[in-house]
Amino acid sequence: MKAVQYKDVESVMVGDVAEPTINTPDDVLVRVTRAAICGSDLHLYRGHIPGMAPGSIMGHEYTGIVAAVGERVRHVQVGDRVVGTFHVACGACQLCRLGQYHQCSHGGVLGYGLAFGDYPGSQAEMVRVPWGDVNLRKIPDGLPDEKAIFTGDILTTAYGAVRNSGLQPGETCAVIGAGPVGMMAVMAAQVMGAARVFSIDRDSRRAGAAESLGAIPVDSSRSNPVRRVMQATGGLGVDVVIEAVGGPPTLALAFQLVRGGGRIAAVGVTAEAQWAFPLMTALTRDITFRIGLANTHRDIDATLNLVAAGRIDPTTVVSHRLPLESAPEGYRLFHEQRADKVLLTVG
Repeated sequence: MKAVQYKDVESVMVGDVAEPTINTPDDVLVRVTRAAICGSDLHLYRGHIPGMAPGSIMGHEYTGIVAAVGERVRHVQVGDRVVGTFHVACGACQLCRLGQYHQCSHGGVLGYGLAFGDYPGSQAEMVRVPWGDVNLRKIPDGLPDEKAIFTGDILTTAYGAVRNSGLQPGETCAVIGAGPVGMMAVMAAQVMGAARVFSIDRDSRRAGAAESLGAIPVDSSRSNPVRRVMQATGGLGVDVVIEAVGGPPTLALAFQLVRGGGRIAAVGVTAEAQWAFPLMTALTRDITFRIGLANTHRDIDATLNLVAAGRIDPTTVVSHRLPLESAPEGYRLFHEQRADKVLLTVG
């Protein structure tokens, strides 16, 4: 079968690999129909995360049709249209039983190398999904694959961050970063009842795209975002900040934007091992700060329902639709910031 394989830093290829097989009674084989290139895939592409061996299959965002199931699988069957969670969980360990699927003792991330379980990825014609009953959801009738695919990762990641922030109807929210996850966070905050959502990005085009969704755009390349937000909130700051970039500069900005007693939820993937946490600021201003990987299993059913009902249209962030064979071009465009979201058609 054809699959996107890691070659070296800033280099991927589409090669021929063996089709996966059912290895355990809980496995499901999915014939992939759509795959996507995620912003977090770029960390691998740029060599920022160790553990990707040459030849490893990339990708963790996908939809498809169930092709085969292990003997213990009960909730999906051959022929079902499904979307998969980007991280896999066993559903049975103590952390999974506590609802902390993203902290599964046996899990990992598809296509993310040795450090994350060494599971082959989904940018391929077929993918093996461990614990398929836990990690797959049936796609509602009438919902296109290219909308459903977002619920397996970036939409649910953003939705979970907004949920974790404790956003209440009528509150104000600032989203740092108007990339795909940031745009999803804007839509999630709106559907959860935010009165005003500020979208902050140094790319004027991206800021404009957020404005088309009803956000208040803040082009940080042309104006001071802290001054803009403070002027708009009477000097108070916003109730909630969603940090959707990753890294010290935007984390520091979040603390400048939030009001006293406010909340920050950081969801941007970062490769930095340390960051100088503003401990005194957090203490004296009573700031709640939360950071962590998305608990996709917790929220995917909610986001699937929202997308199926037309409350959120995640395809607004798609800039390129390419065949699987053109994945290297998609990675290059994304790496060069000439693409927002790349969907790959498989088969």
